[in-house]
Amino acid sequence: MDVAKGLVPLTPFAGRDLGTLTEAELAAAHDLSCRLTRLAEVPAALIAAELARRSADKPGGGMARRQGHRNATRMVAKGQGGTTGQARDAIVTGGLLGGDGEGDGTGEEAVRWPAIAAAVTTGDLSLAQARLLIETLDGLVDTDGPDADLGRLHALEAQLVAKALKLSLMDLRKVCLDVTARWNPTAWQTKETQRHAQRYLNFTERADGMFAITGLLDPASAAPLIAWGDTQVRAAFNQRRDEGLGPAEPGEAGRIRADAFVDLARHGMRCDQPGSGISTTVVIRLSEEALRTELGLGSCDSISTPLTGGQLRRMAVDAGILPLVLGTGSRVLDLGYTKRYFTPEQRLALAERDGGCAFCHAPVAWCNAHHIDWWAKDLGRTDLSNGVLLCTRCHHRIHDDGWQVRATATEVWFIPPATVDPTRTPRQGGKAALHIPL
Repeated sequence: MDVAKGLVPLTPFAGRDLGTLTEAELAAAHDLSCRLTRLAEVPAALIAAELARRSADKPGGGMARRQGHRNATRMVAKGQGGTTGQARDAIVTGGLLGGDGEGDGTGEEAVRWPAIAAAVTTGDLSLAQARLLIETLDGLVDTDGPDADLGRLHALEAQLVAKALKLSLMDLRKVCLDVTARWNPTAWQTKETQRHAQRYLNFTERADGMFAITGLLDPASAAPLIAWGDTQVRAAFNQRRDEGLGPAEPGEAGRIRADAFVDLARHGMRCDQPGSGISTTVVIRLSEEALRTELGLGSCDSISTPLTGGQLRRMAVDAGILPLVLGTGSRVLDLGYTKRYFTPEQRLALAERDGGCAFCHAPVAWCNAHHIDWWAKDLGRTDLSNGVLLCTRCHHRIHDDGWQVRATATEVWFIPPATVDPTRTPRQGGKAALHIPL
């Protein structure tokens, strides 16, 4: 496979002192160097895939064992000086690029996901992004079985590649989870049951007297723990800010969570005493139909993984969980100038539109509701179309760096300053940025 066709040299910056580059030039050089890095990974991926093929279990062992390694993944990881996860990225993506589909009638093997292969060989996708998309689409084929609609899957492939070009790897994982859940809700419900059965928690005493905690939690079990911990961290950080104590020490958030869970356990052992005084609400979002019939999917503000209607309905009966049922009557959300701060009901509605930080997609618990047009300075209304959920970092970034925000009750857009994008093309934010219609 020709991997040189996407090569983009750094000639415009040859011989330049990096310290003399303008911000725009340095950003352009960064983009080009990243593309070169991705292109340089392609031959290594092809080799890794061939090495894995020759190392497949055979009588007497395969190539990796003969070379003194436990398996192909370990051999590739050692050679690349990276992790086993990065080695799997190379092996899986290289397997796609090497042609692992059905014959195409020309004597060559067809590539089963051509849009992904093309994006990798032009340096647009990293091996990690490619592996995520490959395994997501392969999982959908396995779910649908021999009757899988390949035309529909290839259309989805193109949409996933388009999202991957705009999103971070972490946000792309959220997109893939959402697509997988909505593609076949019945299969997703089966996985949900399996995940619940796999939950566990272990405490191991180390030689230095500390205890290591290991475990796995299904999304429904993790949601209240995440919401509780994040609420305590946010309250503690807000208190530091209000008292003028400056930024927290490195690792402080982790220590706050540890103390919060210890206090929670102690409170459970003597429940006649009050807790921390910091209230926590776990918000689940589901349609009226999902609540009534247990069919369909919904979401929880604390986690990215979609949940089935049945799981959400079971969660909704817990007194510590607030179900937000969509499509039914609710209290007035647009209060105009009568209220200075967004109400809890408005914050829930903003979370439904934005899904967390509308800019970087951080969890809802990390965010505050902000006026787009300031309430005092610009006479901005306390309405959904003038509100946006932002984490503290993105709030400062928006105001300090010259970004503009435009919103309706259902969508939010961010307009970059000319220093970032001379065309100032709006970028979609909120949940819509991570959504693919099926």
